[in-house]
Parts: sequence; C-alpha cells; structure tokens
Amino acid sequence: MSFNTSSSHYLLQSMTNTDTNDIEATVNQIIELIDAGADLVRVAVPGLKEVEALRKIRRGVLQYAPMQHKQILFVADVHFLPEVAEKTATFVEKIRINPGNFTNNCKDKARLAPTDAYQHGFETMALRAKSLIEICKKHNTVIRVGVNQGSLCNRIISRYGNTPEALVSSALEWIKIAEMYDFHQIVFSVKSSHVKTMMETNLLFYNKMIEQGRVYPLHLGVTEAANEMEGRVKSAIGIGALLLHGLGNTFRVSLTENPVHEIAFSKLLIAAIQDIKQNDFEQFSDGILTICYPETLVEKWWAGVGALVGKWWLTENIKDIKVENQYFTIDEVEKLQNCALQICGIKKTHTEIIACPSCGRTQYDIQAVLSVVKQQFAHYPHLKIAVMGCVVNGPGEMADADFGIIGSANEKVAVYKGKKRISNFVSVQEALKILQNIIDH
Repeated sequence: MSFNTSSSHYLLQSMTNTDTNDIEATVNQIIELIDAGADLVRVAVPGLKEVEALRKIRRGVLQYAPMQHKQILFVADVHFLPEVAEKTATFVEKIRINPGNFTNNCKDKARLAPTDAYQHGFETMALRAKSLIEICKKHNTVIRVGVNQGSLCNRIISRYGNTPEALVSSALEWIKIAEMYDFHQIVFSVKSSHVKTMMETNLLFYNKMIEQGRVYPLHLGVTEAANEMEGRVKSAIGIGALLLHGLGNTFRVSLTENPVHEIAFSKLLIAAIQDIKQNDFEQFSDGILTICYPETLVEKWWAGVGALVGKWWLTENIKDIKVENQYFTIDEVEKLQNCALQICGIKKTHTEIIACPSCGRTQYDIQAVLSVVKQQFAHYPHLKIAVMGCVVNGPGEMADADFGIIGSANEKVAVYKGKKRISNFVSVQEALKILQNIIDH
C-alpha cells in the first residue's frame, strides 16, 4: 500500500474512541468518519482479543466503503506487545508501533549508558523488530513509527536528554533498522504535547533525512491538545506551521471530542492553509506579530490564525500577538488572541490543561471529566493539569504536568502529582476532591 506524498493533498486521519471489542459501535463510528472525509482510521489493538475484533470491524467497514467509492485505510495502534503488531500487520494497511516497545522496557541498568551498552540496546531493538518487518514486507503493510516525547526510553534519554535531539535520534534509528532489512514502507510521527518542541523536532528530523539522502513521509500532530478553541488553535499552530513550511503527508487534529470533529477541523485547516499561501495576512515587526485574516467562519478563522502564529513562532522570537478581524466582536478577537498568547507561553491567563483524545483503551467518560476539570480548575494560570485516558501513554505524556488524572478500568481514575501517583483508583468525584485539596494546600 503506497501513501500519497504530494504536498498538494494531505491524508486526513482520526482514531476511534469506541471499545474495539464493540464491533458494531466501532464499525458505525468508522463509517461516520468516512462520511466526514477521513482517509485513514486508527483503531486501538491492546491485545490478541482485539486483533480478531479488528478483523471483523474491517470486514464490516469494507462492505460499506465501496458504495461510497472510497478506499479507507486501516491503521492498527499497538503498544507493548510486538506479537499483537505482527498478527495485525497481516491484514491492515498500516501498523503503528512505538520504538519503546522494542527495547528492554526502557529500564537500562545504568542511567548513563556506556557506548557498548548503548549499541547493544540498538542491536536488541533491531533484532526484535525483524519479525514484524518481514511480515510487513510480505503483506505490503506500512509501518508508522510513532516517536513520542513522553515514551522515550532511558537509553536515548541518557545520551540526549528529553530533547528534540532525542526524538530525532530515536526516529533515525528506525530508519537504520528498516533499511537494514531493505524495508522502506515507513511513515514517521514525532510528537510532543509541547507545540514548539513538536515543530522544531519535525523540522530537525526532516533536515536530517535530507542530509541522509532519503525523505520518508511524515504524519503530523500535537498530542494532548484537549478540546474546544484551545485544542483547535494548538493543533493549528503546530500542524499549520509545518504545512506552511512544506512538511507533512498525513496529519491528525487530536481532540478530546467526537472524532468526527477532528476531520471537520482538519478540512478547515487545509482550506486556511490554501488561503494563506495565496495572500498576505500577517505583519511581523519588533517582535510583534499582527494577524488580520478576514475569515467569517469561526473555526476556519481559528485555523488560519493558528497556522500563521505557528509559522512565525517556529523561527522568530514573538513578544506579542495582535489579532484583527472585523467580522467578530472585540471579546471574540481578544479570546482568540489570548489563546494564542497562552499556547506560545507569552501571556498566561488561565490553567494549561492537556488531555488525550481517548481511544478504545479509555474506560471512563473522559470528555465529561475534561469539561468539569476545565470549569473547576481554570483559574490557576501557573499550573498545568492533565486528563489522560489510560496508563498506556498517560504517565509519560503528562510527566511535566503539575497534576493529572489517569483512567483505569470500570470508570475509576487515579490522581498524579508530577510522575507520582498519589491516590488509589477511585471514582471521578473522589478524584476531583483529592485534586482540589492538594492544589489548595
């Protein structure tokens, strides 16, 4: 299966948030995403049981897709279990894996690994990846290597720290591994919940690939963007900036909402990018970025302003942002302006709240909890609070948050302070009380 790498067309992706074992619900959600314009749909595959569920889901969706004259590409999202990835890779178009799943569980004996141990870790990872790569070669399956700042292993961090260079090094290792086995059907996503880090890392990785003489497709996204205006603007800043710099082949706007909303905003972002490429809507002088994007559709306006902010923020030191638009009220303009300033860290007006978009692993109503957290804890401008779906990526992705809530089974969640869990898994109501108490004291 080949993936379009032309900058004139981007493949739009979303991810189901239904229980993968609920075949009917997942099929129905994927059909909704197809109708909304999705090109790729990612489905969580936590274990062997879900492998068979996904096989049935794919069969059900493919019975519908031909009637729409649309080819839908399935991406299986696998963590921790290489054998699950191997089984799933025999029948989906793309398999998403995390490099950390092919290491020694990120628990090297020494924090500062000597050269021989560092090389041994790489060789171990390459050997463990061999079986999956051979299966993907046989079945013409693409591998998406998902490198996330929150799940880098100690071997990489010991040498580079938790930095853009560490993320790039991890990705470059997988190019080396794939090419060792003469495999080139790979796509990379290099992500962080820090928008600036995400932008800088992707640009650095792209330039490194150019230096090496082969550029592989990039999937773009900002992790834990949360929802509503802030989630959309944050995504537009990170993704839009890179699209304007000519990077990216697929992307996903990750929102803690109905995944159909992700596709709707993705299409508006593409439309805004096209407008920006044809017109001048911004002026940058003495560190002040002034944006006058005269759009009447509110979310397309957010998308355009976000992309322009990201374009300049990637390369310039922005001291202030001024937004102008005659079609919206002073309050609406100020709200968008403050949102951009908050994301860029120029002016903090409220709590920074991050949240994963959730997937089939989430077993509590994360959208409802995120709404309550935003209402209850919005007035702490110097705090960062995370709302995470599960323990797969939760602790790592929210590691720099001051506090967080991470879900478990049966509608239970735990409260974290930094990386440390400070409560048992309790009801959401009890967790919110615990969180309020530790913030107040």
